[in-house]
Amino acid sequence: MKKIKMTAPAKLNICLEVVKKYDNGFHEIRSIMLKSQNLYDDVVVEFDENSEDIVIECDNPEVPTDEKNICWKIAQKYFEKIDKKIGVKIIVAKKIPMLAGLGGGSSDGASVLLALNEYFEGILSIDELIKIASEVGKDIPFFLQDALAAYVSGAGEKVESIFNFPTIPILVVNPKEEISTPWAYGELDKRQWFMDDSERKNLALAMKKNHHILDDIVKYVYNDFSFVAQEQCPAIGEIQNAMKAFGARAVSISGKGPTVFGVFESIEDLKRIKKNLQKYYPDFFIDIF
Repeated sequence: MKKIKMTAPAKLNICLEVVKKYDNGFHEIRSIMLKSQNLYDDVVVEFDENSEDIVIECDNPEVPTDEKNICWKIAQKYFEKIDKKIGVKIIVAKKIPMLAGLGGGSSDGASVLLALNEYFEGILSIDELIKIASEVGKDIPFFLQDALAAYVSGAGEKVESIFNFPTIPILVVNPKEEISTPWAYGELDKRQWFMDDSERKNLALAMKKNHHILDDIVKYVYNDFSFVAQEQCPAIGEIQNAMKAFGARAVSISGKGPTVFGVFESIEDLKRIKKNLQKYYPDFFIDIF
């Protein structure tokens, strides 16, 4: 029985702008997205030529293991595309917090898609994989490219790799609350009056062009969801203030939240505040990104 092991990294929207609502209900975004080198799920895909079942196992009981799971959807779409089917068991060891704006489910799905294509000896091109990924989840295409950073646009399916984005010290704090994605986008639709204003600055593009040193990067850290996320989860503002008080160069949230992140001058600064926050918030998820 062949087995492929994958690492599924968390993602961070270090800059995220929502600039248009499409007629199909999706939204156009502009974002600089980063992959974590420290925070990731472990994904193992086992192949069984004597079966056609898709089986999912996960060490987190909150993760669905049926057709609702992104990995299941990805596998099914892949088999439909190649018109072949084989039994797969997908085993996920979760380390990325769920529903946190860190893309854990999307990353797991991308890992499964890459593992399937590896098993079938690259039968599908990267463009075909991106099309499958986009039909399942708009964050998934980002994880199919090799760079640690990318400029992401459209509804998430347009991904331009940034291969020379520096590794910067980032701390993430998840208060273990949930913010509904439909609610968050709905609030922006109602209240973000400048969403599609032609005079809006393209902050994500500015970061893409000016990302070589920390002093430039921190100028463009931004997230359109910040104000609605804080209304839903007041702890966000408190955590951000604490990070600033301990020396964060910039603070924001990832995705629609509620995960807060802080960009720090050095890994030493980051480790020091990590200890302080863990002492004060013992029930929160706190880790180096």
